[in-house]
Amino acid sequence: MAAPTHIGITLVTEATAQSVEVSSKGDVKILTDKDGNYSNAVVQDPTIEFSVRGKGASCPVQIKASTGPSGVTGKVIVTSVKESTSNDDWEEWEYSGTAYPSAT
Repeated sequence: MAAPTHIGITLVTEATAQSVEVSSKGDVKILTDKDGNYSNAVVQDPTIEFSVRGKGASCPVQIKASTGPSGVTGKVIVTSVKESTSNDDWEEWEYSGTAYPSAT
């Protein structure tokens, strides 16, 4: 077996997402006709909440950035960014926020 050619500390310069959580919600309004019977239902004010966790160099977004995970559309507001460092593992980061698909 050949001996390793390089021993030392390697600086990780890329950020890798390890988990993404996305949930959608909205206010359901039930519409009735003039006699009080069920007529229709509509979803108003839809929102998408998301959280992304990963490891690597540093968190790829800033507070109030307009970057959400893939598939999240509309006006995106990042409300929380956390970064942590420890001696026994790579740097960890997490960001979360809300997207408003109907907003312009």
